[in-house]
Amino acid sequence: MFTVRVKGALDVGDDVIFRFYPEIRSLMNSIKDRGWRYSFTDIVGRAKVNLNLNKIRFKLTYYPPRIERFEEKGSYEISAEVGEKPPAILDVECIESFKISISTEHAWDCVSIDFFKKTITYIRDVLWNGPRLGGGREPKKLSEAREIYDVVKFLLEKGYKFENEYVIENYKKLVDLFEKKHKFTLTIELTVDREDMVPGWSELKDSLSKFFYERGLLMRIKRRSKKNIFSIFKKPIP
Repeated sequence: MFTVRVKGALDVGDDVIFRFYPEIRSLMNSIKDRGWRYSFTDIVGRAKVNLNLNKIRFKLTYYPPRIERFEEKGSYEISAEVGEKPPAILDVECIESFKISISTEHAWDCVSIDFFKKTITYIRDVLWNGPRLGGGREPKKLSEAREIYDVVKFLLEKGYKFENEYVIENYKKLVDLFEKKHKFTLTIELTVDREDMVPGWSELKDSLSKFFYERGLLMRIKRRSKKNIFSIFKKPIP
């Protein structure tokens, strides 16, 4: 057997997270007190593991320089196939990042947060017409949306912010349902002045959404008709 240090995605229990970040216990207890559940996802860290070198298959891969990034040289990568069972973790040295997924009675993994950035990274849109995922009995979509709304409100009270405009837009749908806020339509006509400074479409929407949210407004860009949907991707805003 050979002991090596690995850095990257780790599959560890809640006790390991609490060992490195005991201050998170109060938030987790508050989540459980409300009848919700949580799970740690996307855990990244560094650990010592035991490897049997006789059973490992190594693979050497060459990546040519990427033209779109103007790279002049390629790079090599060594990967290892360790078999059907994961290697034994001897010691977790650090946890660098992770996300927390929150589930309610009927809405599994409906809200995700980044504990380090204190941001809400995902809100499930239960009002769309696709299939739903849930546990236990199946409620109406409105009841499920109410559970998600309560989770988001709880996190906002804890000081969490929205990560991007997609998250804000899904939150706006919940606010429109349960708070009956005043709504109005604002038409903006933009003219390109300096093409080298024009951002991509996704970046522009994200910036506008955050701009309005910081001023107490929730923004949603209305979709065009299907026959014109691709016109928004034309230059100068790709």
